[in-house]
Amino acid sequence: MSARSKPFQAATVKAATAALSGGNALRRFLVADEVGLGKTVVARDTLAALASKARKFTVYYITSGLKVADQNKVELLRFLEKDDAKDALSIIDRVGLIPFEEKRKGKLRLYAFTPTTSFSSSQRLYGGKAVERAFVKLLLDELYPGLTAAFPEGYIEYGATSGWPWACEEAQGKFDNVSALFKAAYGRALRAEFGKPARENILHAIVTSKHGQSLGRMRKALAQAALDSAPPDLVIFDEFQCYRELLNAGADNPLARQLLAGTDGGTPPPILLLSATPYRFYAERWESGAGAAPHVEFFEIIEFLGGPAVRAEAESQFRRFGDLLHLIGHLPPDGRTAAIEEAQALKHHLEALLTPLMSRTERPVSDHAGEPAPPSVRIEPHDLDVYRHFTDHVSPKLAGSAIAYWLSVPLPAQALGDRYQISRDIDFPATRSVPRLGVTNCFKPPKEGWGSAKLRALNGLVPTEALALPWVLPSLTWWTPSGPWAKVTQSPKMLIFSRFRATPQSLAALVSLEVERKCVAKSNLPYAAAWKKRHLNPKPNQGPTLALFHPSPFLIRAVDPLDVKGKAAIKQIRARARQQIIQALPPSIAPEAPNARSNRRRKPAWAILAAIERAQKAPLAREFAAVQKNWGRVAPKDATLQTLLKQRQEAEAITWLSRWELDALVDMALGAPGVVTGRALYRHLPELFDYQEQHFARLVRFCWTRLRTYLDRPVFWSILPGEDATQKYQNACVDGCLEAVLDEHFWLRKSKVNPDGLIEDLSAALAANVGTFGFKGAKKKDKIRIRCHAAVPFGGTETETHRQDHDVNEPPPARSEEIRSAFNTPFWPHVLATTSVGQEGLDFHSWCDRLGHWDLCSSPVDLEQREGRVQRFGGLTVRQPLARKLGEQALAQARGQASSPWDIIARDADKAFADDKTGLSPWWAMEGAELKRHLFALPQSRDIDRFAKLRTQRLLYRLALGQPDQEDLVDLLTHHDVETTRSLKALTLDLSAFSRQKHRDE
Repeated sequence: MSARSKPFQAATVKAATAALSGGNALRRFLVADEVGLGKTVVARDTLAALASKARKFTVYYITSGLKVADQNKVELLRFLEKDDAKDALSIIDRVGLIPFEEKRKGKLRLYAFTPTTSFSSSQRLYGGKAVERAFVKLLLDELYPGLTAAFPEGYIEYGATSGWPWACEEAQGKFDNVSALFKAAYGRALRAEFGKPARENILHAIVTSKHGQSLGRMRKALAQAALDSAPPDLVIFDEFQCYRELLNAGADNPLARQLLAGTDGGTPPPILLLSATPYRFYAERWESGAGAAPHVEFFEIIEFLGGPAVRAEAESQFRRFGDLLHLIGHLPPDGRTAAIEEAQALKHHLEALLTPLMSRTERPVSDHAGEPAPPSVRIEPHDLDVYRHFTDHVSPKLAGSAIAYWLSVPLPAQALGDRYQISRDIDFPATRSVPRLGVTNCFKPPKEGWGSAKLRALNGLVPTEALALPWVLPSLTWWTPSGPWAKVTQSPKMLIFSRFRATPQSLAALVSLEVERKCVAKSNLPYAAAWKKRHLNPKPNQGPTLALFHPSPFLIRAVDPLDVKGKAAIKQIRARARQQIIQALPPSIAPEAPNARSNRRRKPAWAILAAIERAQKAPLAREFAAVQKNWGRVAPKDATLQTLLKQRQEAEAITWLSRWELDALVDMALGAPGVVTGRALYRHLPELFDYQEQHFARLVRFCWTRLRTYLDRPVFWSILPGEDATQKYQNACVDGCLEAVLDEHFWLRKSKVNPDGLIEDLSAALAANVGTFGFKGAKKKDKIRIRCHAAVPFGGTETETHRQDHDVNEPPPARSEEIRSAFNTPFWPHVLATTSVGQEGLDFHSWCDRLGHWDLCSSPVDLEQREGRVQRFGGLTVRQPLARKLGEQALAQARGQASSPWDIIARDADKAFADDKTGLSPWWAMEGAELKRHLFALPQSRDIDRFAKLRTQRLLYRLALGQPDQEDLVDLLTHHDVETTRSLKALTLDLSAFSRQKHRDE
């Protein structure tokens, strides 16, 4: 697997580059590839192709929100060297601040903006950042001396207090970067915005309009002047369906109009649009009836890309195409031939018309033939008690929607609280028949559970014992898992989609609570205290803790667990590791005791290892000092750690090893978390032990400050067998195949992160603090806060999960991007619950191959979007069958090479699937790469039939493209035999640039 474009992507890049270079007169192109097929890779290579022809090149990357921007903006620059990419990526987050940047290096500059901060209409003007207003003040005083002195006191500050001096200092420091041309452009923009004379009109506006409105107009003029002075050479609109109005900007949004049309007299910039759903491919009757007209959206995009004449022709051809489809649907099988032939000719004409403007590549869609219907979840009597209790107390006006909340939200009376109108200002009384979460019963749930059928079903699908484990198993195990991992039959990682925003939070909290209840609950232990106990904090004379997380260069280099024949048992691997350690010992240390009595010696393993590392000879004689120096910098003010390091420094020299000591070294070499992590990284970063660089220092810091604190959680301590920390964690690393897990994760991340950034990438993911969720307590203002860790909610957590009454001593909840990164590791959280809203463009596929439909979506397009979050490039769904097919020979080839088996699998996979000319196999689709779907439907629920119907509609809904009556048409075409369905599928438009290129080459 690599980040290089595959053949289908390369064809799209070629088509996009041609269109944006003038092949399309408007220089606009849409990449509408199905979710998960790498539109960002296409954008990256298109950007590279266009920038290569220019002396200077400016890119505006615009997306709906920071979640997608954070994920993709770095990826867009991965064609550059690391330092060049860093120089090219601007931290400026709004157009008006561009002129105040320091002079940039290199020829390329990429700015990431959101529509609301940089291109909002006149109806949404506001005061903006303090530093923006500070820049405005400097510009106004230079253009119109003394103008701001005439403003009302505190006007330009707009409420800024302690931060205002910093903003002024920041603005003044960068004002020297501003050119005279820009200052003149700002003057013109002010006159255009306020009219002449600008000075008097600005003062008048301050008196007559709202504070934020007048400041917003000054900021708008700033942005217009900035756009004049730094016009883009390429604009990328990512997930633009979320801000479609920007493409049709009117007089109330002159800045957006200027972005699309170029400055007065100038040439409009090339525009690349990215979206898997640029227009609604399918709409149900109620959507069309409400005047949404989804087919009109499609034709509006065509006009934006190709102009009015292309739109008119497309509308005419699609109208006839739709007539033919309706005719085919009503004709008997033996009377359809002429209609199908005419439709086939129209299909080819439409493809020829649209492919110069757009490309859409789609995966082959499985018809799910023979797949059994999903089992329903079981309702129990006390579930109905919860329903009656909830509906009996809500307003009669809202009682009709109560069943939907009850079906979706566990503990609805406590989880919804005042955030939802249906439960606002309602005190649901406590009753004996209805479960209720309280301060004192967190670890004592009702005998019959929380009254949620779906929650019980989830507990059956993802056992608590699997959720409690600190990491999941790898796709390719190097030996047979054992201990707690031996019982795991499938990965506990699951992405769950729900309808209401309260569902993910309640679900995640109650799942996490059950993990704690089974692992750490004690009758005399309050819930608040259960998470505070720690076992891995350093203490005086506790060398074993330091040794657990010490990435020993000696043991990392000396031992290779793969240097055995085939997929060996752990007993053989231990024997081979013993030989490898003996071979690597310094000449001054013998591998055995001089006599039987001496052989009974049991020096602490940490002291033995320190003595060996210190006894190394040239060229490694100075390595011990370098290692100690890097350790000393991890926490220079931690007196206990410094004491432990001093004890390592002063460890007594040895000249031989006893059998017990040698066995202890073998245990450390195969199971110490620090050694295992270091060796996994070493396979991908051979320069790890170049002490002139910071690679080893970052590894040490990660092992001590991130990995140690992650593993030091009460749940893990409870579930891992062993009498002490050394036993627990060294056994766990072997039992759970942690080295194979980390090797696979580092290999996977190499397509996104340079090898020298892998450990910091993982460190950032493990740093996410997932916070708590507050259930409504017995009293109106009471909140019962439940920790979310094994399962967490995604989206909306920044406001809803963080309580208004939060403890100032608690860290803030993780941002959505941090939670996404954490879920995309093999570590906690194992369950991620979310709604479908705002997830376009985000990936959750790295370690997840299970998708839960807690609440079923309404359309086949939504179903495709949900599944596209997990079915993506190189995801777990394809790595598992690849490991089964190529893993054994990869392990054999990796023997003695200190290389990653996944590098070998990737190489062999590209050869094995070379016959697939599109490049979709194996990294997007291959035999056995199946997503595991779970539908949480109640008995006799319509959801089971609806789910089957959605999957059938997914095969045919693309035929309704450009048609006004989409649901009726798909319903008409759905009720046919298999042969007819196959004929109809062949009429689906193929807008793939790869297919077009293939037809031209034939």
